[in-house]
Amino acid sequence: MIQQIIFDCDGVLVDTEIVAAEVVTNKLSPLGISISVEEYLNNHTGKTLTSILSYLEIKPEANQSIIDFAEEIEREIYSNLKVIKGMPELLRSLPLPIALASNSNIWQVEKAIKFLNIGDIIGEHYFSAEMVEHPKPHPDVYLHAAKTTKKSPDDCLVIEDSLSGAKSAIAAGMQVIGFCGASHILKGHDKKLKETGVHHLAYSPTELKSIIKSVTTP
Repeated sequence: MIQQIIFDCDGVLVDTEIVAAEVVTNKLSPLGISISVEEYLNNHTGKTLTSILSYLEIKPEANQSIIDFAEEIEREIYSNLKVIKGMPELLRSLPLPIALASNSNIWQVEKAIKFLNIGDIIGEHYFSAEMVEHPKPHPDVYLHAAKTTKKSPDDCLVIEDSLSGAKSAIAAGMQVIGFCGASHILKGHDKKLKETGVHHLAYSPTELKSIIKSVTTP
């Protein structure tokens, strides 16, 4: 029986994934790396920025490290947060405990919580890939969330938008709703989410609320 709902943050609560794609592609162009926004969204959404930059074999200018370059990009992404309309209201309407589990750094998650004004319902139940050994798509952050909140993984319902995040939650043994209601979702993404093994798909906060109700009602 579902006893807790765990939300991803980027692309589920705050509409940062499309911004990330635009900022990263613009930042990489002067370094001689040509990658389109669509290619970024198809292949890198939901992954940590340092892992993306390492995968692309990025070499920042001057003596800047990958970590510092990633932080520079992250701060630009988070300088103008936008809410995914209807999500804060959805969170407040849910009768079960809420937690967040993100591949983002702790400061980013905390900034999103403050921006969304949901600190009173999240409390200390927010978790970052910084807290565990392996980021998503490994299950570590979701298992850590379950352990810390003293819930069994199979009693947790997860809301995820990315393939990486969905794989992470499924590997943790949790039930997953794939959320396709943000601006970065491309045609065919729902099919890819379904192929990861997600149990349901929601295309808007309204539909998400309905599915959550059906899943959590005894």
